[in-house]
Amino acid sequence: MADFVLYEVLKTFTNPDLRRFGKFVRSPFFTHRTEMERMYAFLAHCRYREKPLPDKELLFRKSFPDRTYDDLLLRATMSDLLELMEEYLVWQGLRADETGAKLALAAAFRERNLTKLFQQNRRKLEQHIEHAGIRNADFHRKVLDFQVEIAKFQSRTVRTGELPLQDISNSIDILYLAEKLRHSCTQISHQAVFKTSYAFGLLPNVLDQVEHDGFLQVPAIALYYYCYRFLTEQYSLDYFQKFRVELQQNGHFFPDTELKELYLLAINYCIRKINEGAEPFTREGWELYQEGLEKGFLLENKRLSPFTFNNITAFGIKLRLYTEVEQFIRTYNTFLEPGLQESLLSFNLARLEYKRGNHNTALRLLQTADFKDLVNNMIAKTLLLKIYFELEEFDLLESHLDTFRQFIRRRELSDYHRRNYLNIINFVKKIMGIQPGNRAEKASLRTEIEQAEVLTERDWLLEQLERK
Repeated sequence: MADFVLYEVLKTFTNPDLRRFGKFVRSPFFTHRTEMERMYAFLAHCRYREKPLPDKELLFRKSFPDRTYDDLLLRATMSDLLELMEEYLVWQGLRADETGAKLALAAAFRERNLTKLFQQNRRKLEQHIEHAGIRNADFHRKVLDFQVEIAKFQSRTVRTGELPLQDISNSIDILYLAEKLRHSCTQISHQAVFKTSYAFGLLPNVLDQVEHDGFLQVPAIALYYYCYRFLTEQYSLDYFQKFRVELQQNGHFFPDTELKELYLLAINYCIRKINEGAEPFTREGWELYQEGLEKGFLLENKRLSPFTFNNITAFGIKLRLYTEVEQFIRTYNTFLEPGLQESLLSFNLARLEYKRGNHNTALRLLQTADFKDLVNNMIAKTLLLKIYFELEEFDLLESHLDTFRQFIRRRELSDYHRRNYLNIINFVKKIMGIQPGNRAEKASLRTEIEQAEVLTERDWLLEQLERK
């Protein structure tokens, strides 16, 4: 197993990682084994050339040029190299955590009774913490660790009885509230998507504490407090806007990875609210997407996910920002995976041209797109349905509706998607069957459409019904 894991880990190494770990392997502090150095040199070459894991016998010859093949020896060496690689990853993590490294050094000085060095390091730590650019929960955890370290030092060296116990207590409160709220936001979001259920423990007490004891002055608490509130309130535009203000004013206190999570929490919430008919969240979602693009949060390894690409297009079209949407489509299409660029370009341009009233252009674009993604395929079929309906191509529409229904029945879909698209098909058929001027039948169908639990094309269906 070590052989597989070793190379899987190695494949995640960047070129600078390869160079640094090479020095790590060659350091006499860690190993004097030349065979391990030779093994790593060969594996690094394979990784750099993006080759698969080499044949074991070849790897053995490269590592042990003067010995006959020994599988146990090969596996043992690979296991040792993997262990050394794990040590390197730990070292890298500590190296990247400047505050953590200073805290570890302070503890070492304290344990060795090096009072002068401890005090020097303490002053450096105080300055470092004071000027730290990050103020998230992880920052407050390090502040707490620092205060505990000072208390341990003073309890051994100072007899005045003045220990930072109140500071420690305050920091514990801040850290707990920040972490509890951050985790609760993750819970409630996961709960909404996956229809599961979580217990939130002391959260009601936390909310009450935050509201009445001035903790909203702490960005790590305020941001997640407002986030939790808008995630759980029935109509929560007020809390959402407070969240947005807090994000604008204090977002710079959070690392990019955490900001990305916050933006995605807010964006996904906007999508859910829009699906529920809360129109103001369309503008909010569009602006969040634009900020995410501008700040680079929505790109991962310089790639934009197809889900995000489609959603930004949909938000902009809903707001009738057609010029901005076209600019986005053509600019960011190149940020998609190469295999998706052509189909998603045609798909999203078709959606745009349809909203511009260019039905034939949209139809042509849809016919050139190859949809491998099931959800995109469903959206495209729905768009085709709407085009046929509005062009009054009812023979083509009837055939398409039957084909669409069979497509749904033969695919593994979530209950939400299955109900949604079958509802769209059924309501289109009902609208087509209504006789012009039949007010009672129209009123009954209008109520049925309005009350449908899952229906993404509700507004369009009601619009077509009114035209009958």
